[in-house]
Amino acid sequence: MFVVLCLIPVLPGLAQGPAEKTGQTLTEQVSGQGILKPPAEKKDKPGQKPPVASFGVVAPKGASAYFQEAKKLSSSDIASSILLYQQGLFLKPDDYAARKELAALFEKQGKWNMALAEYEAIHKAAASVESYSDLVRMLDKSGYVRRAAAEAKKAFAKYPARPEFLLQAGELFHKAGDEAAASAALQEYLKRKPDDGPAWIKLGAVFEKAQKNADALRAYVRAEKLLKNDKNLADALKRLRTGTAVFGGLTVFLPDGWVAQKDVLSNLQGGQRVTVAVKTPGEPAALALASAREAMPREPFSAEALKQNEQMKKMRQELAKTNQEAVKNLPSMPIPLYGQGDFPAIKGAKKALLSTSETSQPGMESAVAVAVPSGGKIYVFLWRAALPAADGEKALTLLFGRTVWPH
Repeated sequence: MFVVLCLIPVLPGLAQGPAEKTGQTLTEQVSGQGILKPPAEKKDKPGQKPPVASFGVVAPKGASAYFQEAKKLSSSDIASSILLYQQGLFLKPDDYAARKELAALFEKQGKWNMALAEYEAIHKAAASVESYSDLVRMLDKSGYVRRAAAEAKKAFAKYPARPEFLLQAGELFHKAGDEAAASAALQEYLKRKPDDGPAWIKLGAVFEKAQKNADALRAYVRAEKLLKNDKNLADALKRLRTGTAVFGGLTVFLPDGWVAQKDVLSNLQGGQRVTVAVKTPGEPAALALASAREAMPREPFSAEALKQNEQMKKMRQELAKTNQEAVKNLPSMPIPLYGQGDFPAIKGAKKALLSTSETSQPGMESAVAVAVPSGGKIYVFLWRAALPAADGEKALTLLFGRTVWPH
């Protein structure tokens, strides 16, 4: 009896049954007892997790562990420290102390906007003096200067006992180019801190940039009384005093067309002259009237002449109520002007107006005197010209707006 064995090659892709696992070899042995099966695989127990490979690093188990590890690395490995803080804050987003440490790390890296985002989150929750300070500083660093100034103003509104926020707002508005807002904030600050010399210099710089030279000089003069040997201040004073006239401690910035000689200011084109005299303490109204009287002819302004003029004015007024034509036919005579009162441009100032005619007439003469109390003295400005007295009031108002008064 012959046994024929046929060997049939197994082609790839034609094998039946599941594919064998990598590294496992199943060998079938032919014996009298049949096919020998491979040993059974060891099965995991229900609920048992597979072992995790360990590389020698143990991950933190909570937010505090992340923060502790981040703090250790903050000086040696900023990038890793930032990552750990972020992971910890993912677990505990309201840990604002950790958030502030993260913001400080972003600042060290120069990542201003990322630091700003953290400070904003802190400020939204706290709105404290400290959070306002951090927010304003970071907004400025990030280039949001105008918003930084606005936040500084909000900080002062919330914490009025902290005027340094007003100072900061003024500086930031100045940096942003808003001189009106800057001067307002700095002046509010100086009402509370009048002895802050550097702040007066800052206010002077703001006014100077806005081309308000008289106001700038006032601020610099105040600073000069508080600070000694400040070169920048000395340069500013020298720069601003060019083109000015100084009378008894006050400084006048000369308008176009005006020149100064000793105690006289002259406008040659308009024929106007203004003298400035410093008087000892007295009644401003009496000093103004005496100065105006000295400058004008005595007769038109004697007590008797003034009484007659008043009677004539009343007669014309009564006649005008009943017969306008009769008033027109009356001979035209110049009636001298005599007046006294407050000078509204300056608090406490008194004026006296004298003119040979109430209306513009050929050959008329007018004098306007204004007495201004300031710094323990009384400054009497006397204007004279062959023009109506109203022109004198306008000229003196212009000069007063360009005058730096002593305090």
